[in-house]
Amino acid sequence: MKVVMTAIRVYPFHKYGGAEIYIYNLAKYLVREGIEVKMFTSKPEQGVENVVYDGIKYEFVSPHVPTDVKRSLISYHFFNINLARKLCKEDFDILHSFGMTAHNYLKKRKKISKVIVEPFGLYGTHEVKQNFAKKYLRKLLIEKPLEYCVKNADAIAVEGNIQAKEISEKFEVSEDKFIYIPDGVEIEFIEESIKKSELSREALGIGDADIILVNVNRLVKNKGVIYLIDALGILNKCLDVRLILIGSGPEENRIKMRLKELGIEQKVLHFKNVPDKKKFQLISLADISVTPTLFEGLPIVILEAMACGKPVIASNVTEVPQVVKHGVNGFLVPPRDPEAIANAVLEIYESGFIEKMGCESKKIARNYDWNAITERVIRDYKKVLEG
Repeated sequence: MKVVMTAIRVYPFHKYGGAEIYIYNLAKYLVREGIEVKMFTSKPEQGVENVVYDGIKYEFVSPHVPTDVKRSLISYHFFNINLARKLCKEDFDILHSFGMTAHNYLKKRKKISKVIVEPFGLYGTHEVKQNFAKKYLRKLLIEKPLEYCVKNADAIAVEGNIQAKEISEKFEVSEDKFIYIPDGVEIEFIEESIKKSELSREALGIGDADIILVNVNRLVKNKGVIYLIDALGILNKCLDVRLILIGSGPEENRIKMRLKELGIEQKVLHFKNVPDKKKFQLISLADISVTPTLFEGLPIVILEAMACGKPVIASNVTEVPQVVKHGVNGFLVPPRDPEAIANAVLEIYESGFIEKMGCESKKIARNYDWNAITERVIRDYKKVLEG
């Protein structure tokens, strides 16, 4: 079986977050199972020639698609045009496309190859305040092309039932068309990283804290980190609560200003661009993981914290309830609600649930190991080919 994957950005060649790592891990584990995978993605900022990385063949297509939303959409569509030309010349059994990268190819395809579309949050069922011009542009440049993709694909890949229901209702497609590929974690790698750690709370100067929280995210608005900072301010009125913040992004200055306003700058240890091993070692030092996202699918950072044995407090959005079981391995809270975050932290701490909920997190996370997910994906690929 030969699988071609298409995405505008992929780890490790672009600026990346959970989505880019998800695509890379899916491809990497398929290769390990003997599947031939070729990845078509946009030109990186630094000139990189076509390469083979972890067994995945990468081919770079012009132009570079920047991460800035205002500049990316036009580049995205030019990328799709050039990509379609290349795909029409490529032999493969399955095209697994992410976002709307299959749009132009679907309009041209004459082959019997099957196409799977994975929208990855572009369908926009969350509420976004926009003026008429922005709504029109979104409809023209995102929603219409994406609608064409999901209606003309042979299958639609999603992370869970909630996404399937939302996409089915928005674009009027049958739920029979969906296959399920949740985000995954590399359990063995995480456990080995923690086992070899030489980091300690004392060495970081946080050994005397009552509670240590951790948040791993790109620091952008939709991750809701500012609400966690407000919750940290509430908590420090009665306890000594520290935060290990891992990530970088355009919200950094806003977060620093809020910390200064609240007078709690010293309560936060901020790490940027840390390698995965150190990331998991830092997570392991915390008591509770907090992910106050406003909207997205199933954040990999939640699964990673669970694999590290941490209780999780997370926003009750989209696929998060798939892994965060309220009152079992953490708590679900409304988005944009610092008080709810603070109350959830206090309940876990004061009830002595940290260790118990952390053990439950580990149990749940084992169902999301990439080895198990890959077996399911291959079975689904075969069903799509037979359909």
